[in-house]
Amino acid sequence: MRGLPNRLTTGSPDELAGIWRGAFLAAGSLTEPGRSAVLEVACPSSEAAMALVGAAHRIGIAAKAREVRGLPRVVVREGEAIRAILVAMGARRTAATWEEMRQRREVRAGVNRLVNFDDANLRRSAQAAVAACARVERALEILGDDVPDHLRTAGNLRLAHRDASLDELGHHADPPLTKDAVAGRIRRLLAMADKRAQQEGIPGTEAAVPAGLED
Repeated sequence: MRGLPNRLTTGSPDELAGIWRGAFLAAGSLTEPGRSAVLEVACPSSEAAMALVGAAHRIGIAAKAREVRGLPRVVVREGEAIRAILVAMGARRTAATWEEMRQRREVRAGVNRLVNFDDANLRRSAQAAVAACARVERALEILGDDVPDHLRTAGNLRLAHRDASLDELGHHADPPLTKDAVAGRIRRLLAMADKRAQQEGIPGTEAAVPAGLED
């Protein structure tokens, strides 16, 4: 068997997550958050690597196979994808710690950009954007698959264009939206997430805002 048995790669999501857990425990590594952050698994063959990539895709996680110095590897690079694969493997505490480190790095990068702004209004706008994105990310995490499509789209627009004004976000929408429509949808997204958080007794969206930043 050069790759993985077909009965495993076509198994249930729990079985596929179990495959990843075993592979990661055997030959995996995880770097700290940053521009080159990566979760990586060394594989004994290219067939095994492709089977592992397929298993990841079947549970909704983007992974790629590559070869480094003749050794097949499977890599997961996007921050959200890394957090998701850690959760799927059952490493929830590690996922939370890694995500917290990632957010701190992003906030520090944002704050470092702030010190270069001469205009106080630009500084406040940048602070508000960092805070708003932190709340939207937390809202999408709280609601998971229960987010209505139009609210998810508005939230994803905010995260994809972090420095854009509400008016600019409306122009990026398809079809275009007014800034009031974008603002209303984001408000409803946050309100829905905060209500769910209160019901479940977990931190709401405000808890995601870094200390010292204004929403």
